[in-house]
Amino acid sequence: MVTTASALDQPFDEAIAYLREKASVPTRSWRDVWDAAHSKMFMVAGANSVALVDDFKAAIAKALEQGTTLEDFQKEFDQIVKRNGWSYKGERGWRTRTIFETNLRTAQAAGRYAQLTEPDTLEAFPGWQYNHSGAIHPRQEHKDWNGRVLAATDPAWKVMFPPNGFGCGCFVTPVSMPALRRMGKRGFDRAPDLDQLGTDQPRGVDPSFAYNPGEAWLRQTMPGPKAVTADEANVVHFVAASLRGKWPEGSWTVVGVHGDDVAGALGVEAGTELRLLADVIRTNAAEEISADAYATIPRRLARKAKVEDRGDGSFQISKTIDGDEWRASVRVERDGNRTRVLLDKLTREAGR
Repeated sequence: MVTTASALDQPFDEAIAYLREKASVPTRSWRDVWDAAHSKMFMVAGANSVALVDDFKAAIAKALEQGTTLEDFQKEFDQIVKRNGWSYKGERGWRTRTIFETNLRTAQAAGRYAQLTEPDTLEAFPGWQYNHSGAIHPRQEHKDWNGRVLAATDPAWKVMFPPNGFGCGCFVTPVSMPALRRMGKRGFDRAPDLDQLGTDQPRGVDPSFAYNPGEAWLRQTMPGPKAVTADEANVVHFVAASLRGKWPEGSWTVVGVHGDDVAGALGVEAGTELRLLADVIRTNAAEEISADAYATIPRRLARKAKVEDRGDGSFQISKTIDGDEWRASVRVERDGNRTRVLLDKLTREAGR
């Protein structure tokens, strides 16, 4: 029989595996890797070589496997910085604590999710409870979520499975149906409203934390376009929100910037934005173009691609990307001195 103790206190092999399976990715900014991409990529903001990132990854892995402390990590951090000649931004204490705690907590969260979703455990504990860390200076939303029990299958966990921000120490515990009744609950609680007016960033969740580490890690991603940067993730959120009707007609987001060659063929200045309208997303929903494709493919079509003039300001841009033939129907509109390029349709022909 699965018990609460056995569900939570297994050796944490899953957390270690989560970290070990990540690819080391050099970056220039913390915005280079975003949301669920963190579950596939290990990065330290501004660490710009694989060797440097590998050293940090090994240090965090040691903390998971051997239980080394923040103080131990800080000593190793100094050695890594010196060995690699890295000049970092920010105060040492803040940087080391952020790197150490964020990576440990996300690894532990991923490992915990893997444990909780084992079939036997999920059958015994169909509910999960959100627990606030008890921090002295809490985020009000996290405090409000404390004690809330949602079904393990509730879609809200795709976004609000902690940690939900830098320094967030919140955690999830499993709840059986008998335990739910002992709490005086007749059923699972309703998920909190995570929508915020004027932004696609979920309420109570810091930027780049709007994902479930364990779910993203365990999901076997198929080959194809995947949004990983902040700009790309913003497009993904915009597409999803537009399909829900959150963004009204006329709302738009930038999905690319035209390079010299494509801009010249379109008759616009290099650097002109390629815009995607919310109503275009809804109109073309039947095409089944993923949000990730909208976030990544137009950016690549906007540079070094074939352009065909269809007349009356309409063009088709095409390019083979990762073996597939992608085409974008775009429209150039001019109003006095103002010019804008709009994406009307994105299509894909699978490679053979």
